[in-house]
Amino acid sequence: MVKRFHGRSRAISLALAVALGLSAAAVWGNWLGARRALYLDRRIHAVASPAAGQVVQRGADGAARVIVAGRVGWLAQTVEAGFPRAAAPVIGESDWQSLGAASWTRFQGALTLPTGCHRLLIRVGEPRPPQAFNHVEAYEVCVGEVFVIAGQSNAAGSCRVLFSAVSPLVRAGLIGDDGQMAWKLCSDPQVVNGGGSAWPLVGDALTKRLNAPVGFVNLAVGGSGVRDWRPGTPNFARLAETLRRLQPQGARAVLWHQGESDSGMTADEYAAHLSAIIAAAREAAGGDGPPWLVAQASFKDGQRYDGPRAGQRRVCETGLARPGPDTDQLGLNLRQPDRVHFNEEGTRAAAQLWTRAILTEIFHLPPEL
Repeated sequence: MVKRFHGRSRAISLALAVALGLSAAAVWGNWLGARRALYLDRRIHAVASPAAGQVVQRGADGAARVIVAGRVGWLAQTVEAGFPRAAAPVIGESDWQSLGAASWTRFQGALTLPTGCHRLLIRVGEPRPPQAFNHVEAYEVCVGEVFVIAGQSNAAGSCRVLFSAVSPLVRAGLIGDDGQMAWKLCSDPQVVNGGGSAWPLVGDALTKRLNAPVGFVNLAVGGSGVRDWRPGTPNFARLAETLRRLQPQGARAVLWHQGESDSGMTADEYAAHLSAIIAAAREAAGGDGPPWLVAQASFKDGQRYDGPRAGQRRVCETGLARPGPDTDQLGLNLRQPDRVHFNEEGTRAAAQLWTRAILTEIFHLPPEL
């Protein structure tokens, strides 16, 4: 019995030794990508921030502190980032900035970038001569003006004609089902089941006037009433999470275009609901948050409605928001047959109204030169 026990022990030990040997061989030989799966390399495995093509809100000095974060292999001893300067489209050794040592494969640092779109490079390697850098990846990131859009269908886009920005500096941030934000050139549709919207046109006008990239994150939901945006609702949760994701730089403003679904609401009711939304959104953003531009929007069935219009004005008069455009002035000739949604001409007219409101209320610039 003892002999049988020792025989089994030797067999088990031999099996374990063979298994360990095969495991080591698998890692050393990188069978089936074992080294990459176990992060046993000097590679960049993921970049969580910034997203490719993202527009980051600039500060008063025209620059933005861009958070650069992600994961690298265990053997990466240095993580650095750099970008070509405008005057010299190359990156010299003095242009690289250390992002600090990775902790448990995770790294995070910050880089200050000026207004414009930049080719951001991240590299990992060894800190000592010959300074071999085993992996370099490039991402585009833009510094400019960011706007978050909320409201209902005329904000989401319901025109049968789809628009695309002419300038490549105009971007749209799209929220996926997983809650992640992906950036693309600004073109319609911007939301699921959406249509043509004013925002590519607004973006082109602002980019030309401000000489800076412009990004829109459109969260508007067709058919939603003001109650559907109160704290505790899915719409508000998406709004709050988006404002948090855009930190620490935040956004320039939230653009609110909603009211058509609340034609039967009194001014007091509408003002109370919208005030609660703005106050909670500012708290979610970690402070005052970006200013809100609130449009005068109530047009439905060929007429305006005093309740929501007066409620929208009241919120602006209290200082919680700034006045946006009065799109109710766009009559039936600028609407689709449903007598609510903008047609092509109406969408172009709404874009002009929004551009003027943004320039005057946010940037304190005359609407036209």
